[in-house]
Amino acid sequence: MSLVPRVPILLTPLLILACARGVDLNQVGGQGTGVAVTSIVTLSIGDQEGGTEVPTTLLGDGSDGAPDTGGLTSTGGEPIDECAALYESAMKQLPADIILVIDNSGSMKVEAASVKANMNKFSSKIIDSGVDVHVVLISSIDGKNGMCIDPPLGGGGCPLDDTKLPTFLHIDHKVSSNNPLQKLLDDHELWKGQMRPDARKHVVVVSDDNSDLGSKAFDAAFKALDPSYEKYRFHAIVGKKDATDQEWCAKEPECCNLTAAAGEVYLNLIKKTKGVYGDLCKQDFTPVFNALSKEVIQNSGLACEWAIPEPMGDEVIDFNDVHVDFNDGMGELLSISQVADHEACKDAVDGWHFNDPNAPTKLMVCPQTCTKIQLAPKGSMSIKFGCNPLEPQ
Repeated sequence: MSLVPRVPILLTPLLILACARGVDLNQVGGQGTGVAVTSIVTLSIGDQEGGTEVPTTLLGDGSDGAPDTGGLTSTGGEPIDECAALYESAMKQLPADIILVIDNSGSMKVEAASVKANMNKFSSKIIDSGVDVHVVLISSIDGKNGMCIDPPLGGGGCPLDDTKLPTFLHIDHKVSSNNPLQKLLDDHELWKGQMRPDARKHVVVVSDDNSDLGSKAFDAAFKALDPSYEKYRFHAIVGKKDATDQEWCAKEPECCNLTAAAGEVYLNLIKKTKGVYGDLCKQDFTPVFNALSKEVIQNSGLACEWAIPEPMGDEVIDFNDVHVDFNDGMGELLSISQVADHEACKDAVDGWHFNDPNAPTKLMVCPQTCTKIQLAPKGSMSIKFGCNPLEPQ
């Protein structure tokens, strides 16, 4: 009998496929069985202070020399009839899509310069961390308070065009004092191509004024643009007080002069989405961009799509025999059912589907399921594929 070789633990994504007929993972413990055993799929990321929590799965030696699972059981508890795929990711970070909207009104000269000075440092920290980032900037390029971003984030075409796809897209539209949120919605057709279904979404506004569009109206309209925007985080550099607070203005006259109006709408969105607040009065945006980059890096969770592995040996994957289970790490287990395609996700509570039902190369969960698994800091996924014997030529 051919035995599955020992699998070393790697600190990079590891993809292993092994086959074992008639093996129930729930019956496999610390004792060697003399049967080649396949472990469950385990992908996990934890938002822990000081780094990512990474579970390690060891395939140890049984008493007869056969590898065992160290007492692991399958998430759903069902036996695997023919074979199972193992996908284990030690370090998995989600992509991040970031949209910045910068007020170009006449009073924003200092703020615009500070944002421009911090853009490359901000993006570099995210990219250096391993996060695949897309940045969209909505702001006029030329003009009194316009901005053009130099390399490495920008493309080097300043002052005419600094777009550098796929990482950076600059939409050269003027943003007025009170319309950053409406401008972001109006320009959706221009920036939606930069958004990815499995990426965390971050919206950043810099303004010395308030928004004409209310927080509830924006929140509803933004989420309605695409299901993957549901769990966005909103961040802003704005003022908390303005000239209506005479006592504050008497104590902080310089700051009072900087703030056209308190950014109440933006503050409400920050509170609602647990975003990052930056104080406009300080006029030093470096700490804010540092905090924002940390937020983007830490908010990486389980992926929402996985490449289908190649089978080993004389088997082919049975695409009608796939089990997808989610464990939130807090005692809740969820068996996720298959839906026909991405469109069918709209009518499902949870679901997964193949990228191509006729020739699948990826397994993907629905947007609402993606949100659920990414918000579980200790969550893990189990994905098991059955196999059929390879028919002779």
